[in-house]
Amino acid sequence: MKRAKVFVPGLILAVLLAFSGWNPAAADTVTLKLATYDPKTAVTLSAIPKFIELVAEKSKGKLKIDWIGGPEITPGRKQPAAVQKGVLDMSVAWAYVLHVKAAQVIHLSQLTPAEERKSGLYDFLVEEFAKSGFRYLGRTSTATPYVLVSTKKAEKPEDLKGLGFRTSGIYEPIIERAGGRKVRVASPEVYSALQRGLIDVRPAPMATVVDGKLYEVLKYWVGPGFFTAQNTVLCVNLKKFNGLPADLQKALVDAAAETEKGLVSLKKKEFDDAWQVAKKNGMVRIDWPKDVNDGFFNDVMAKSWARVEKSVGKELVDKMRPLMSQ
Repeated sequence: MKRAKVFVPGLILAVLLAFSGWNPAAADTVTLKLATYDPKTAVTLSAIPKFIELVAEKSKGKLKIDWIGGPEITPGRKQPAAVQKGVLDMSVAWAYVLHVKAAQVIHLSQLTPAEERKSGLYDFLVEEFAKSGFRYLGRTSTATPYVLVSTKKAEKPEDLKGLGFRTSGIYEPIIERAGGRKVRVASPEVYSALQRGLIDVRPAPMATVVDGKLYEVLKYWVGPGFFTAQNTVLCVNLKKFNGLPADLQKALVDAAAETEKGLVSLKKKEFDDAWQVAKKNGMVRIDWPKDVNDGFFNDVMAKSWARVEKSVGKELVDKMRPLMSQ
C-alpha cells in the first residue's frame, strides 16, 4: 500500500523565507534617506548621529534614517531641490534659502532653538517651509558664530579695508562694513586661495577653520562673531512626512526637538575645542576695544536686516523679527 504524500505549506513557506533572508520585522520598518551639505565626518554635523539614534529609539525601530552621505551624493546647494522632488527624503542644508524666503532670515535669530520654539518661530517656520513642499524639523547647529580669521593682523576695523574676503550671501554685510573686496571662491579652493593671496579673510565657524586646517595660513582671529544661530536646517519631504503613520511622524518631530536641546552645549564646546587647536597651531586672538567691537557688530547686523528685508520684503521681516529677538 502506497503512503500518501503530505505537504505542509506553512513549513515549506517558512523554509523558503529563511533562505531568502526576508525578515518580517524589517518589512515593517520605514527607511528615510538623508543627505547632508557637508561630508559625514565634518564637525558641523556632529548632532546628526544622535538624531538618528533618537528616531530609532522613539519609533521603537519602526523608522530608520539612512544617512547615505554628503555632497558627494548630491551637492549641498542642490539637496533641497532633491528633497522637494522626492529624490532625497531628507536633507541638512543651508540651501533652503533658495526655496523658502523665511530661510533667508533665520541666521539673524538671537534665540536658542528652545527659545525659538517658545517664541512661536518654530511653528511659523513649519508653515512657511510647507508652502514649498518641506516639513521643517529644526536646527542642527547653533551657538556657533562666524568669526573673522585673517592672514593679516587687524587691530581695528580700518585695517580690514581693501583686504580680499571670501564672499557668500550672508557674509556680504560684514565685507561691506569692513570695506573689503568680495572674492568668490569655492569651498574646496579656499586653502589654496589663501596661500596665493587671492583672499585674506575667511568668515567661518572656528570648527570649519580647524576641519580644513586653515590655521596653517590664517593666523589671526579678529573682531566680533556673527550669526550664531546659523542657517543650516533639517527638513523632510512634506508628502513623505504626511504619508507616515502618526506615531512615526511624532517620533521624527520629537527626535528633532530633543536633538535641539543639546545643541547649545555641544556646539559651544566644539567652538572652544576648535579654538584651542587653532591657538596651539599659532593662531592669535586680536581683541578690539569693547565699544569698537560692539559698534562693528551693530553696524553689520543693521546691514544684514536691511539686506534680508530687500530680498524677502518688509512684511515677512516684520512677522519674523519679533519671534527671533530677545
